[in-house]
Amino acid sequence: MITSKQGNYRILAEKIKKLDISYNPNPYNGYSEDTNKKVNEMRIRAKDDATLFDGPGGRLSSYSFNNEKLDLNLDYTTYFYHVATRGNINNKKDCARWFGCSGITFSKEGNNLFMWVGEKSNLNEIGSGEIQLLPAGGINPINDFGFDYSVKRELYEEALKKRPLYDSVKNNFEVELLGSRKRNIKKEVIKGVERHFLDLNCRIKICEPYMLTDMRDISSFNLAHIVFLDLKNKEIKDSFNLIPENEREFNNLNPLEFRKNYLEDYLKSEFNKLRPLVRAAIDSSLRNYDYLHEKLNREGWK
Repeated sequence: MITSKQGNYRILAEKIKKLDISYNPNPYNGYSEDTNKKVNEMRIRAKDDATLFDGPGGRLSSYSFNNEKLDLNLDYTTYFYHVATRGNINNKKDCARWFGCSGITFSKEGNNLFMWVGEKSNLNEIGSGEIQLLPAGGINPINDFGFDYSVKRELYEEALKKRPLYDSVKNNFEVELLGSRKRNIKKEVIKGVERHFLDLNCRIKICEPYMLTDMRDISSFNLAHIVFLDLKNKEIKDSFNLIPENEREFNNLNPLEFRKNYLEDYLKSEFNKLRPLVRAAIDSSLRNYDYLHEKLNREGWK
């Protein structure tokens, strides 16, 4: 375990090679009467306030990490319970211990690797104006079919949903599935891009667990995945820029050069603007720089 008090995070596991999950679909019932009262009040207010919304989520009841294997035990909870208890960091029982997934997302230009982050917009309840990983969000234990599904869904919603991806998906589809570029499949491919985020799987070369982190200030846990996109930086930015401003979860997206000196300087210069999850990701990346660099260059082009 690696604790950074100044950075407000604890890295509970990193360089995860195997993941086992035990999930209890029944709602966690250890909350206090006071917490249940707060949640019921939020539900009543939400009937008349569209900005208040609840949703399914996961609660990290326990974990273990041995010999590069991470075991997670999750219970069902909801977002309102997270809001009502996220300050109860010293009360494990009366706390939602909200569990989310994120991506330490990389792309490549020439021989240079980049890590993607963005400034959170005012659509976010917490951290507006601060810098966060792309993507970062909760899991939906009802509709998501695995943590990699959650990460890809969030990545699609936050950045990769719009039409500039057409050319890259079209080219890949024609060459790999049709064996040529002769056929005009514009309508078919555009329909595929709009239909579902999993159609972008051909451009997501890596999406696997890497680091489990505890955000110490709000009792929120996150399983960060290594994500490698076979996309040009301009394609990613162009896609993001087509999202209407009033729908963006980020004000902007920025690729950070994946070089030790650059990341060290960035961490120091932007420290106060960084969310704990970004601080943890850069900290871990610097410590495991050679491992990540080799993995991204080796497996990103399979």
